[in-house]
Amino acid sequence: MSVLSSLFPSANPQVWLQAMGRSLCQVGSGLLFFYIPIVFVNQVGFSAAAVGFSLGLSSLAGVIGHFIGGVMVDSPRFGRKGTLSCSAALGMLAAFILAATGDLPILVAGSVCLGLSVGFYWTAADAAVMDVTRSNERHQAFALLSVAENLGVGVGVLGGGLLLTLVHQNYKTLFLASGLVFFAFLLLIQTRLTETGHHHVTHDHTVKGLWLALKDRSLIVFVLANVLFTTYIALVTSTIPLYFTNFVPAMGANPGASLASTANLFTWCYIGVGALLQLPIARLLGAFTKVKVLMLAMLVWAVGFALVWVTGTITHFQFIWGIAALCMLSIATIVYKPFAAAIVSELAPPSLRGAYVAVSSQCWAIGYFIGPMIGGWAMDQTAEIANKPWLIAALSTVVGLMILHLFNHSLGSHRMALVTEKP
Repeated sequence: MSVLSSLFPSANPQVWLQAMGRSLCQVGSGLLFFYIPIVFVNQVGFSAAAVGFSLGLSSLAGVIGHFIGGVMVDSPRFGRKGTLSCSAALGMLAAFILAATGDLPILVAGSVCLGLSVGFYWTAADAAVMDVTRSNERHQAFALLSVAENLGVGVGVLGGGLLLTLVHQNYKTLFLASGLVFFAFLLLIQTRLTETGHHHVTHDHTVKGLWLALKDRSLIVFVLANVLFTTYIALVTSTIPLYFTNFVPAMGANPGASLASTANLFTWCYIGVGALLQLPIARLLGAFTKVKVLMLAMLVWAVGFALVWVTGTITHFQFIWGIAALCMLSIATIVYKPFAAAIVSELAPPSLRGAYVAVSSQCWAIGYFIGPMIGGWAMDQTAEIANKPWLIAALSTVVGLMILHLFNHSLGSHRMALVTEKP
């Protein structure tokens, strides 16, 4: 923590508390999203397509969660803190339902609760950070939260793998542990976090605020670009672990890669690299316009997915190719996240931050619907077909670059300042 403080000494105390909350939230939800495909396909015996369908429904529930959360965040009755509390409670419920899952309908129910929880969380947490930060420091604040997110996911994935080993692959214990993490998050919200939006929430900007955000052309174009980014992240987090486990045995550094070896590789190369480089990269890129940074992220995604395709199609040095792919995808993710959130904060009027975050966050719901559905279907096919989505994803970045160019063109100078000022 002292190292992070030295890198970002001006952070508001509420930003640090939000970072702690994000770590807890991501230990819980990151653990669930990572292990749901592997556990329910390889242990319970569901098809990858069925599990992908349930995760897709989770994302559709996230659409509803973002919209309802946006109304709650901008209302004086719930605000940021009340919405975060609802998110934590839904996360606990989702974990306990998944622990009791024995058939597909129960899996779907747990996934829907998880989607609602995620929708509530991101809308409220991002708005709270916008409340207590200035324009020239927001990309660093969101970078700090991204570090916390990576640490949380890393602890969840590694801890989940260790716990499964200790309890002899009893996944019910794994999901119950996730529920306890969400309970700890709820305690943090109730005891330490304060309501940061009381100066901005009004009685007039609730449902109407969503309509005003939906009419913002720049925001909608930005959401279109972000659908690609979030689909990429969903493919990495929900499909690559299963792909490496079932189709690239060399990724375990020995014949017959195990779940633990895949989890370790994913944690250190994707999550660990992201946590280590997030703040330095955010500082390094702070002098560039935010849209150009996102264009750079799009190019790095292309290289990362091309390397995943190489990993699965070239039999020599697969372990090395896989490490390079995960590291490149990690860099793409950490370049993208803080600057995308900072752009939304510049677009949003203070009284409509919940509404703008709710609308912009739909890209996550859509991306996590598309990614697992496509990935789950591909993982049910032969190796030849399972290799193709990665090359298609790499080629799709051309479309992303075109949308970002259109977004940049649609912004008026009076709307926002895209150049990040140095502190």
